[in-house]
Amino acid sequence: MAEKIMDLKQEFDIQSIDALHYFEYKSDFIFQSDYHEDWRLLYVESGGCEISFSRDEETYLILKEHDLFIEAPNEYYSFKAAPGTSPLVFTAGFFCQSPHMTLLSDRVFHCGKAERDCIVRLIEEGGQNFSTRLGETGLYALGRKYNQPVGGEQLIGLYLEMLLISLMRQHSAITPVYSDAMKKSDQISLAKSDSVLLNRITDYYAAHLMEGVSIDELCREFDIGRSHLQRIFREQTGRSAIDYFCHMRISIAKQLIREDKLTLTETARALGYTSLQYFSRQFKKITGIPPSEYQDSIRSAVKNPIYQHIDLDQHSDMYQAASSTAAEDRDVFVS
Repeated sequence: MAEKIMDLKQEFDIQSIDALHYFEYKSDFIFQSDYHEDWRLLYVESGGCEISFSRDEETYLILKEHDLFIEAPNEYYSFKAAPGTSPLVFTAGFFCQSPHMTLLSDRVFHCGKAERDCIVRLIEEGGQNFSTRLGETGLYALGRKYNQPVGGEQLIGLYLEMLLISLMRQHSAITPVYSDAMKKSDQISLAKSDSVLLNRITDYYAAHLMEGVSIDELCREFDIGRSHLQRIFREQTGRSAIDYFCHMRISIAKQLIREDKLTLTETARALGYTSLQYFSRQFKKITGIPPSEYQDSIRSAVKNPIYQHIDLDQHSDMYQAASSTAAEDRDVFVS
């Protein structure tokens, strides 16, 4: 007897997109009601922002680092930077007929490693296949690049679908059923313990930004093994312990540059870098641009609500975090 052919169910099917870009907004940025016909995904890589609804002006949502929000079509939303932050936001606009979309819109999701990996791949493929330019209307529009890699646009659709599936599972709170309830309880307790330890270590980082902190020093300070330390950072942040510290330093450096009270040399010295040259290399490696260019873009953006438009083919914080593995073998956070 012939086997029955199973048609695979398609929970999400994305055939077209109309936005894919990366902005760093000023701390005082406010964008009033926006109308769009697509589903609009907003992911906050760093900083924070507030989203309000025109249909209910008293209701607003706060997006923090690694939070994600999906705006529904044909609705009006307002967006502004959270007080004291300059949010770095990834945006994707797409069309999808799935009935599940109504369950995903107008709510805040916190992205774990699986979701962040999808977004990293979206940015990587987006940079290889599209350029984002400011058009005559003042809106950013996508343009196809020449010599696109085979299947690049299809992968963008697939990564978006994978991201939506992951969010849908998060919404449905689908978790594996373990036969051993005690094992499940132990795993949950361990995850919570790792989160607490991670917070203690990042507090230690913040107190030693001007110093070189070694892996051995962390292991002694927190009575933890090297492999356990690296596992916590990889699972909780998607970065190695060293890479996380470097990103903390550069994040504070960007804040100091935005305040425009110190020279670049003074900024480097304030964060413990032994030379401006090394600081510049680290800054460019993580942000994709040298600190002098970042400083110039801010000083020239007095009337512009956006610090800089980060094209998809530039190195971003997220892509650097995903691709930076060489640093994991180093023992010292050199300065």
